[in-house]
Amino acid sequence: MPDTSKKDFFILAVNPGSTSAKIAIFKNSDPLDNYEIEKKHKSGLRGEDFDREVREFSHEIKIFLKKHHGIKLDAVVGRGGFINRSKARIRGGTIIVAEVKNGKVAVCEDIIRGIRDNPEMDHASNLGIPIAATFALDYGIPAFTVDPVVSDDFTEVSRLSGYASVTRESTAHALSVKAIAAKAAEKLGKKFESVNFVAVHMGGGITVSAVRKGKMVDNNIALLGGGPFTPQRVGTLPMKEMIDICYSGKFTQREIQVEMTKKGGLVSYLGEDNLKTIVRRIDGGDKYAKLVVEGMAYQVSKEIGAMFIAAGAEIEAVVFSGGLARSELFMGMLKKLVGKLAPFIIFTENLEMEALAMGALRVLRGQEKANRYQAEQNTSHRMTD
Repeated sequence: MPDTSKKDFFILAVNPGSTSAKIAIFKNSDPLDNYEIEKKHKSGLRGEDFDREVREFSHEIKIFLKKHHGIKLDAVVGRGGFINRSKARIRGGTIIVAEVKNGKVAVCEDIIRGIRDNPEMDHASNLGIPIAATFALDYGIPAFTVDPVVSDDFTEVSRLSGYASVTRESTAHALSVKAIAAKAAEKLGKKFESVNFVAVHMGGGITVSAVRKGKMVDNNIALLGGGPFTPQRVGTLPMKEMIDICYSGKFTQREIQVEMTKKGGLVSYLGEDNLKTIVRRIDGGDKYAKLVVEGMAYQVSKEIGAMFIAAGAEIEAVVFSGGLARSELFMGMLKKLVGKLAPFIIFTENLEMEALAMGALRVLRGQEKANRYQAEQNTSHRMTD
């Protein structure tokens, strides 16, 4: 059990990305220092190759920690990736990766297998949980993950797809969405668990989510699910044409997944995913570029309208984050389309590291009970030293 009598807690947060890993030490909710490891993620790693990647990142992090040898860490938290959901629905919130029992660290064997050996998709964020487990064992501290991309608080009605053998399961920028919604509630002076928002994170992919009383009850399923096209992703395509593409013989299954997630959206229309560059083209008179960006804003706005209904048709605000939220042109387009729906709250800073640390801090302070992977299955939760 965490020592809730402590006034201050020191937390190591680890957030692996496709081209680098962000590292930070927090004293409670305040960042003391941060570091970025420049290292491109190698796709398709399994077994010993995956473990080697974890060891390499962990070694770099330990070098960073030597600067802070006087700090005794109370917990480590790693970003959650595509944990396999075949055995369990993964609820949002803070999830146990390792805990300290009778002075010994017990790592959750099931969650490691679910991210190391059989993830739903290959992604750099899959490294976060195993790295956290490594530091838990080395430093004798608990480890957590917070709102992984596959965490799912969908209502039962939102899980219906329209085809009985297909269930809608959330894949989203859950960490960012929950963080900005919680920040918006704080900004409004209200309890997160008592208010509703539409929360929108807009990066290379776009998540538009209905956040109802602290839970993401529906979203567009940001990766190969639907919703608006994005800088890199196709969003919802007409089904007949999509079937035709799949059976055209031009792509393998893997190739078509890459095509739809990396070569769609702005890249497909304009050969470019950097909105700043595209805005310069628009400023230079490129009418087609302006049309395409307006189309993306139009589709995001339609999804905001859909999530307004999913949130209960009564929201405090539409909350935004991500690179596109920093574009005056794009946000102006959205304001024109859906500005009358609810006030806009825009966060231009990245809140992921703070959200990771705060999830661990709430558990350490006894303010939140951490979830267990596979807890809903009534199976024995096997732990290993």
